[in-house]
Amino acid sequence: MTEYWDIYNKNGKKKYKVVKKGSPLLSGEYHIIVEGWIRTGKETYLIQKRSKRKKSFGGMWYCSVGGSVISGEEPIDGLLRETKEELGIDLDRDKIYLKRIIRENSGIFYIYLIDMNVNLEDVKLQEEEVEDAKIASVDEIFRMIDEGILLNLSYYRDFFNSAEKLIEAKK
Repeated sequence: MTEYWDIYNKNGKKKYKVVKKGSPLLSGEYHIIVEGWIRTGKETYLIQKRSKRKKSFGGMWYCSVGGSVISGEEPIDGLLRETKEELGIDLDRDKIYLKRIIRENSGIFYIYLIDMNVNLEDVKLQEEEVEDAKIASVDEIFRMIDEGILLNLSYYRDFFNSAEKLIEAKK
């Protein structure tokens, strides 16, 4: 099935234009991408290894779940869909917290923290997208970044520094 993206301006306002997923965007055009970090315990997170067949960052470790929001979806719905597709996990909306929104290149990234216990035995990988998954501590995540095997995005340090505080404040 062909997927389509809604196009937004730099401020996140929908431009009422739709393009086929992967189409080059014009200057000033953006699409929405979601990234979710599933916190499985104090300073531990589910991470995934992207399939080697993926064009972008194939074979690299990455956050718990990520992907493009398709036309007609809200970012949170894209996160729910991507998590179900890639990991076979149904998220509880009450455990999802929007941590930040970042504009980078042609993407507007909605970064979510999900506070949820996950057993690896319950994870069902979508083989076209995900090669492996594991639970990693924050220290291990940063070691993997240093080794060049986990994507290193600019927001990670601030994200992890504030994640535990956010969870405690919500309890």
